[in-house]
Amino acid sequence: MASKKSKKKATRPASKKPAAKVAKAVKVAKKVTPKKKAAAKKATAPVKRGARHQVVHWEIQSKMPEKLHEFYSVVFSWDVDANNPMNYGMVASGGERGIPGGIGGSPTPAPSVVVYADVPDIDATLATVNELGGRTVMPRTDIGPVIMALFQDPEGNTFGLVES
Repeated sequence: MASKKSKKKATRPASKKPAAKVAKAVKVAKKVTPKKKAAAKKATAPVKRGARHQVVHWEIQSKMPEKLHEFYSVVFSWDVDANNPMNYGMVASGGERGIPGGIGGSPTPAPSVVVYADVPDIDATLATVNELGGRTVMPRTDIGPVIMALFQDPEGNTFGLVES
């Protein structure tokens, strides 16, 4: 007969590092003096904790975007409109639940799929990303129709930001 101890499932304690980093970032944000807070407010507004930011765009980044315009047009019956100076393929995926996207050239060494979230302040969001172990790939950039940025999370996934 097996003892009670041997019947228990071996579990590994959860890492406290991510939670500790978030707590530290919040604690640091709360310690800002009124004088520093006013100066910081001019540069960037703090990211609201708990605010939900919607996914508003997706993008397939490619070394040969023209080929993928054709590919995805056939695979999903998408209308890909690349009639613009950058030949960026805008895609209206349609339907009630569809999220618009695009197919364009890749600023990163490897092609990837990038999801974009709408945020009120890109610089504040990037500051939080960097505090929590991510890194900025492309800082806040006004490209005409949109103000955007790219970052990588701590595991190297690229994610985009669009400023509302």
